Amino acid sequence: MDKYYDTPLYFEKEKISHIIPEGTSYEYLQVPKIDYLMEEKIETSLITSINNPIGSISLEKLVNSQYKGNHVSIVIDDHTRPNIHTRVLLPILEQILIEYGVKKTDIRLMVATGSHTPPTKDQIQDYILGDLYSKWKDRLWLHDCDEDQNHIDLGFSTANTPILIEKRIFDCDLIIPLSDCEYHYFAGVAGSVKLILPGISHRKTIRTNHSRIFDLNTGFKENCRMGNIAGNVSIHDIREIVTIIQKKYNKSIFVIDAVLDKGNFVNIFAGDPIAIHDNSLEMLSKIRDVKLKNLGDLVIIGKPSVNYYQAGKGVNAASHAVKDGGTILLLAGCPEGIGPSDYLETMKLVKDKSYIEAMQWVITNKCSETTFEIGIQNAVDLFRILDLTKGNLYLYSPFLDENLMKDVFHVKMLPQGSPETEVRLFVEEFLSKHQNAHIVIYEDFNLLSKSEEV
Repeated sequence: MDKYYDTPLYFEKEKISHIIPEGTSYEYLQVPKIDYLMEEKIETSLITSINNPIGSISLEKLVNSQYKGNHVSIVIDDHTRPNIHTRVLLPILEQILIEYGVKKTDIRLMVATGSHTPPTKDQIQDYILGDLYSKWKDRLWLHDCDEDQNHIDLGFSTANTPILIEKRIFDCDLIIPLSDCEYHYFAGVAGSVKLILPGISHRKTIRTNHSRIFDLNTGFKENCRMGNIAGNVSIHDIREIVTIIQKKYNKSIFVIDAVLDKGNFVNIFAGDPIAIHDNSLEMLSKIRDVKLKNLGDLVIIGKPSVNYYQAGKGVNAASHAVKDGGTILLLAGCPEGIGPSDYLETMKLVKDKSYIEAMQWVITNKCSETTFEIGIQNAVDLFRILDLTKGNLYLYSPFLDENLMKDVFHVKMLPQGSPETEVRLFVEEFLSKHQNAHIVIYEDFNLLSKSEEV
C-alpha cells in the first residue's frame, strides 16, 4: 500500500490527511503552535480585558459615566460567521453589565448584517445564538441596510463616503461590538471596526466604501489585500468613520475582541475600536503569517463555508501561494448554495467572456458607488484567479451543482465520494501529469503565505 504524508486539513468539521504520496515535493502551511485558553479561563480572561482595556477606560467606568437608562447595545456577527465567540461570551457579558447596574431589559442585541439579507429566525438559532435564542429573542434587533428610516445621516468622511448609520444603535448610551478578529481578503483585518461598517451601515455607505477597492488591471488594488491595512482605502475609510462617530458625535464604542483558532480561544482583548483593530493585526501576524519557500504547482485549501461566496475567501488565500498557470483545489461544503443573488446573476452575464474581459466588465458595470452589491467583489477576484491559474480551479463540495459551477463559475468539481478519497485520487492524477510538481497545503485558510524574499 502506498504511504502518504500526514498533512491534516479540514473539509467542514471533517479532518482529512493522507493525500500526498511520500516522495512528493510539498509544503504544509501550518499555524505556529498556539496555547489555547482553557475553558475555565475564558471568563477570567474576559473580565481581565474589560478591566484593563487598550486605549480606553474600563467598561465599568464607561457604564457609570454613559449609561443613562437608555439601551446598551451589543453588536454581534450575522449568520454568515461562525459566532463561536458570541455564544460563549454573550452570557458572561450580560451578567457583567447587570452587575454594573444596567437593567437587563436595556441590554439589546443588534445583528450586524451589513448588506447581507437579514437572517431568519431559524438562521439566528442555527448560526448565531443557538440555545441562547429564547433568552434574547425579545431584545433582538436586526440591521437592514435598506430601511432608510432606521439610519441617521452623519455627513461624509474625508473620502466623501456618506455616513449613514443604524439609528437604533446611534441612540444607545453605549455600543459594544462583540467581535472576533481574522484576516480579511480585501479589508486586511476583519472584526472590531467592521461591525460598524459594513455591519450596521446603510447600503449607500457600504457601496461607496467597497467600490474603491477595484483596479481594472489587478482586480483589487494592491494595498487591498489580506493582512494589510497600510494604504488600504477601504479599511482606512472605515476606521475614519468609526472615529468620527466617536469624536465628533461623542458616542462611546467599547469593543470586545476574541482571537480564535479552529474554534478555540487564544486570547481576549477589549477597548477602543481603533486600538483593538491595530492590536488584532499584531496578534494575527503571530498566529497566521507563515513563510512560503516555493509557489505551488498545486495548492490545496479547506474553507468551511455556508455558501460559495464565503468560500471565495479560501480561493483568495490560495491564490497567494500558487504559480502562474498552477492549480487550486478548494474544499468547501456550501450547503446554502452560491450566496448573494447578485454574485450569481453577474457571473451569468459574463460567463462567455474571457477572464480578463469579464473582470473588467464587472468592475466597469457593477462596481460603482451606485451599482455595487455585496458578492460582486468575489466575481472580480474569481476572474483574477481564473486568469492566474489559466482556469485550473477545482472544488470539492457535495452541495453545489456541477453544471452550474462549470458553465457559470468556470470551476471544475471533484466527484462526490468521501473527501479524503477523492482528494487523494485527484492528487495522484495530478502528479501523474506533473511529475516534478510542488504541492502547497493550507492547514487553515486564514494563513497568510509569504515567500522567503518578502
